[in-house]
Amino acid sequence: MKGDYKKTILLVEDEALIALAKQRNLEKYDYNVLTINTGEKAIKISRENDNIDLILMDIDLGRGIDGTEAAELILKERNIPVVFLSSHTEPEIVKKTEKITSYGYIVKNSGITVLDASIKMAFF
Repeated sequence: MKGDYKKTILLVEDEALIALAKQRNLEKYDYNVLTINTGEKAIKISRENDNIDLILMDIDLGRGIDGTEAAELILKERNIPVVFLSSHTEPEIVKKTEKITSYGYIVKNSGITVLDASIKMAFF
């Protein structure tokens, strides 16, 4: 990363323990991380905070809108990289995300090295 500017990632994850672990790992890689747990909050925060550089979006977010719906709504208003983070590897789920954005799809149990590399690629 260039200079002292730390990239800010909005992590959208409904499972608190996973969110906390991802946040800590990403902070070790020198990212600022905002963590929220619903698609609705992701839309609200992305509208209110211009400092978000990338959204790391879980697909399954419990009740309410899912991550793919939230991403579609966010991308209608902002040009921001959205990288999907999911435990789903079914072809139909992956294809659904490809129609929304081409910034990436990371399987949740991938290590921090893969996550960091995918985030850096999304910035290009």
